[in-house]
Amino acid sequence: MLQKLSLCLLGLLLSQTLSAQLVTTGKLPDFLLESSGLALGKETTIWTFNDSGGRQELYQCNTEGKHLRTVKIKNAPNNDWEDITQDLGNFYIGDFGNNGNKRKTLHIFKITNPNTTDSLALKASKISFRFEDQTAFPPPKTEMNFDCESILWFENHLYVFTKHRTLPMKTNLYRIPDQPGELIAKRIGSFATGVAQPGEHPWFGYWITAADISPDKQKVALISGTTLWIFYDFEKDLFFEGKMKKIPLGPNTQKEGVCFLNNDEVIISDEYIRRFDLGGKLYTLDLKPYFDYNVL
Repeated sequence: MLQKLSLCLLGLLLSQTLSAQLVTTGKLPDFLLESSGLALGKETTIWTFNDSGGRQELYQCNTEGKHLRTVKIKNAPNNDWEDITQDLGNFYIGDFGNNGNKRKTLHIFKITNPNTTDSLALKASKISFRFEDQTAFPPPKTEMNFDCESILWFENHLYVFTKHRTLPMKTNLYRIPDQPGELIAKRIGSFATGVAQPGEHPWFGYWITAADISPDKQKVALISGTTLWIFYDFEKDLFFEGKMKKIPLGPNTQKEGVCFLNNDEVIISDEYIRRFDLGGKLYTLDLKPYFDYNVL
């Protein structure tokens, strides 16, 4: 699968260039080849980590990619860390990658927000959950809709967005309380991410790989390898029932992290693809033109 995806990426790269709106700000350190989630740190820094099989560590970097600090997370094995979010006092690390849809229990590790402490090691408590509508592990090949790579926090709840491996391409939204325990993820919404065009990879542009909510809680961002969706003017947590802007990013790399730097700007990370010496970078995108001038 990875080989096919890499070949697809190469073909896209030969025919298209990076979106003009994205600004490359820096390259991530060599030990961060699979950055798979972003959370905002102090003084315009970011926290990230490597996904499945990586160390149980968070890495703080500036927006140029310079490594500033490492924090070890105790009691939080990295089976498949995929995304990260925060409230005022805590970080939540999503260990819910589920490529084969076989995991019966998924986890979110809750730690003290490292922006509020100088500690180099933090102990996690565990939120364990399962999707209310998954009854087979794995389900039939036509219902492989329980992989997950995206999370955000909003009003005492965590919201996870699924990564579907069957058609039609969409993401389901589930709500979970933000307190440790064994919990059920309640499905509250669904969003169709699109239909592949002729010659286009059927998955890469439509898998949701990261999410975030703006500091003022007025915008929600979802990202795939080629697209950023911004949802706004929603009521409470009905994110998909508000308005939406779809922003093409260019099919350049495997984007796996997004977070808001402020209410009008996001930072994006992508994984490094050694075979083609691509990615492993940080990018910023100014959202104001899309809202001020209604260009999309």
